[in-house]
Amino acid sequence: MRFSGISRSPADPDAALKQRVMRRVYTVWFWKSVAPLLAVEGVLLVGVAAGVMTQISLRQILLNALAASDGLTAFVQFFVDNFFVKSMQSRLLVIAYLAIGAFFARDIRNALARRSAAFEEFLSPLAISVPSRR
Repeated sequence: MRFSGISRSPADPDAALKQRVMRRVYTVWFWKSVAPLLAVEGVLLVGVAAGVMTQISLRQILLNALAASDGLTAFVQFFVDNFFVKSMQSRLLVIAYLAIGAFFARDIRNALARRSAAFEEFLSPLAISVPSRR
């Protein structure tokens, strides 16, 4: 298997050195550019989730939804009706939680998509087959 013109043969020392160097470059890139953003968004996500849990009893809502609904459409309608009956603070917390969760998922997906080849190369030592001794 070849990525970026680098052969995977252990006999090629230049390719092995380049692979090690690029692995370090991508590790530093990840920790300097992607990890801080994901950490901030993760803290925001947890903080808003804690706010949601103090204002809204999800367990009670789910129990009421299961008791009140007799199908999927009634189940969804219960959540829509419940959302519009709640206070403005609860609605804003739910909207903020969904928005931050969407941004968090988008950033993870973009980071992985942008560097999928780099991550494959970063994880390539796992894909190198070791010759068996016979």
